[in-house]
Amino acid sequence: MKLTGKKIFGIFIIMFFCFGCEEGEDSAKTLEEIDTTAPIISVSEIGETIEVLTSIDISVSDNTEKVNTAISINGNSVFTTSQNQFSYDIDPFEFPNGATNLVITAIDEEGNQTSKSFQFSLSKLLYKHDYGISNELFDYYLAINKMESGELITSRKIINNVDLVFYADDDFEKENLVITEYWLGKNSSSHAGNSQAGLKPGTVRLTSDERNNIVGLAHDGVFIKDEEFTLIIEEQPDYHYATVAAFDYSSNILNENTYKILYNSEISTDVFLYYQGNSHINLLEDYRYFYNNDFSNQTINFNNLNSLIEEMIVSFSLPDETVNYSFSLFGYSNLKSYQENYLRLLYGDAGNTSTLGFIINYPYLNEYEILKKTVKFELDDGRIVILERKNNLNVEIPNWVIHQTDNVVSVNELYDHLTFWLKLENVNDGNSDFFTRSYITSNNYEAIIPFEDIEMPIDVVEFLDNKGFNVSSDQKSGVLSLELTNYENNLNYKDNIKYFPLGNEYGDITTMTFPLNN
Repeated sequence: MKLTGKKIFGIFIIMFFCFGCEEGEDSAKTLEEIDTTAPIISVSEIGETIEVLTSIDISVSDNTEKVNTAISINGNSVFTTSQNQFSYDIDPFEFPNGATNLVITAIDEEGNQTSKSFQFSLSKLLYKHDYGISNELFDYYLAINKMESGELITSRKIINNVDLVFYADDDFEKENLVITEYWLGKNSSSHAGNSQAGLKPGTVRLTSDERNNIVGLAHDGVFIKDEEFTLIIEEQPDYHYATVAAFDYSSNILNENTYKILYNSEISTDVFLYYQGNSHINLLEDYRYFYNNDFSNQTINFNNLNSLIEEMIVSFSLPDETVNYSFSLFGYSNLKSYQENYLRLLYGDAGNTSTLGFIINYPYLNEYEILKKTVKFELDDGRIVILERKNNLNVEIPNWVIHQTDNVVSVNELYDHLTFWLKLENVNDGNSDFFTRSYITSNNYEAIIPFEDIEMPIDVVEFLDNKGFNVSSDQKSGVLSLELTNYENNLNYKDNIKYFPLGNEYGDITTMTFPLNN
């Protein structure tokens, strides 16, 4: 059948109205549903200056399910995500120092876009120390070295607190650091260089107050002794003076039997002093002690001091390899006093096993809830062992073994604390000067003896060479040793403050020092 022009035009009109009305209805519906609202970006506070690794929290809200968010710094894209809540870490070592522009842009499924811009100043904090200033007795230097190569990055003599802060330039490639403190005695024969390895760039050492807050201590071991009283002991034997030692009080001997006790009025609760007639005594006959919580002036008779009975004496045996030893007994009123280290020295002994034997006796005193024992003994192969025990004193030698090949030392176990020691002695005109170096590193099965690799500041080298140590030459005349330490409590404090025990938070401590080939 042949369609005429009029028929074709009529069919077109009918189709237009039928399909056109349906399409118009769909178009109107789509226009009503189109989202024109841009995403909302919320960002945690960003300071005017960023010097260390800084995390910013970002949240994005929108009517659509999916939003793409991008972060750019100084025009360069650094991060993208489709998450609605996330964090981004700004590492100063990844960007140039100076004025910095950060832009956060969020785009939803409909193409709606929001941007937020932040400006701040960026600096690369290399390291910030917490204390130490040169004085009339010592010149104090801080030096920063690369851990892998030992190359000196920077150093300075510390004159004021501003000098304790170090920054890196844009050429610095991020790697772990070795921080060394040099104490150089102006009128002293003692000098030291103490290094700690493995610190990350941007480390900020905590102040003593901050460290105390972390471990829950109320003090930093320094007490003002603001009160005093006088203690007179009549008929005191003339062979020995009383021993008075504590963290929160001390004594001055005014004459042969009169003691002025200086104490802290806020925390001191009792006073303890003891007599011992010989360095290795018969405790039943020669040991006497005085315990009192009365801080008024008083007079007592020596014969009225407390003595021991057999049941109050505890004994332990030193290892057969022991050459000499020292022993100290400390008392604490309660657990809080132990944690705060409000110690009282209750007894001390030292001697050589060839003349005094291998048995050590000590008094067990009921006046104190906690007794801490510290024994240090030297073995016949040169090793030195130190044990600190709150409860039973176990003097077994730890099964720790080291092996040295050239400048590499391997150990058979991991340890909480590994320190190399190097002691240099210089004798001039009959006077001895000592330069002691220490190097703390992370616990590992293998460690490299570091002292030849750690580049020293030229000012420090010149000072020591003028003292006759010749540290700028290849001369090797020092005594080298390796110290391994384990702690009862594994405390991973911020910025490695675990290397500086506070109070007795570490619990029992075991340390062994090995002499190395010299």
